[in-house]
Amino acid sequence: MILQKYLAVFILLYGVLFGILECAKAYRDRSALTEERGSFWKMSLAEGIVYFLSTMGFPDFVMNTLIFQKTSWVPEEKIPPSLVAVTVTPGAVIAFSYLRSNSQTGSLTLILCMAAIAAGSFTGAHLVISLSGELIQKLLTLAMLFSMAALIVKMIVSAGSTGTATDLTAGQLCIVIPVVFCFGFINMFGVPMKPAATALFLLMGLSPMTTLTLMLAMGFMSPMAGGIQVLKSSKYHKKLSVASVIFGTLGAVLGTFVTISLNAMVLNIILLCIMGFTVMTLWRNQGTK
Repeated sequence: MILQKYLAVFILLYGVLFGILECAKAYRDRSALTEERGSFWKMSLAEGIVYFLSTMGFPDFVMNTLIFQKTSWVPEEKIPPSLVAVTVTPGAVIAFSYLRSNSQTGSLTLILCMAAIAAGSFTGAHLVISLSGELIQKLLTLAMLFSMAALIVKMIVSAGSTGTATDLTAGQLCIVIPVVFCFGFINMFGVPMKPAATALFLLMGLSPMTTLTLMLAMGFMSPMAGGIQVLKSSKYHKKLSVASVIFGTLGAVLGTFVTISLNAMVLNIILLCIMGFTVMTLWRNQGTK
């Protein structure tokens, strides 16, 4: 529990420092900032909504990618680094809030899952050119459909009750850790890992709140590792990053208060909807290729 609190504080401090550096860099480049596409206030509203929904588990990478492509705010080549730049500060606030409010989450489970996804992301980053991301997305879509069906059947059989566990057993960890490693791996191909992780943890009997805590803490690892490199490159949309630091963080704070107070059954249904949303998005993306 103490380790979890220290981890939460470290994540928050990292996110705050990153946000300050982003705003300082934007101020230094303010002449170029005014030439970037898009209205600052429209971006602020969009990022506030994205990170409000992200507190419930909706994948911010998927939502922001859809927004960037539909609005044409971000040139195609700047979308990947911009996704990282906008998520670090609000993502840190979300992870901090859940780690602090849900201190019952097993520390061993948390640390091992975060280490596994970091290792998977590191490996995937080195092998990203040798495998087909499209094939991985198709396999993940099918796996998530089966997972959703299994969760629905499980809820019906258990009369709608949800899992209550806050930690994984040794046997479950032996199954989960290699799978989480794979989630980190496929994340480097642009495949969202949060919905897949949600399905895995709920099927293992973890409570919806513990599932969200694990998923959001794990989801912060990739942008945390790559954020500084993105900041140095300057190849991201600075106006969007400032909007996200300010209004994305406000949306994250508000969303956290709302989500933490939700009933477990309602939260379980929301998580199922998230998986459905992601499956449809992946399916639509494959259909357009």
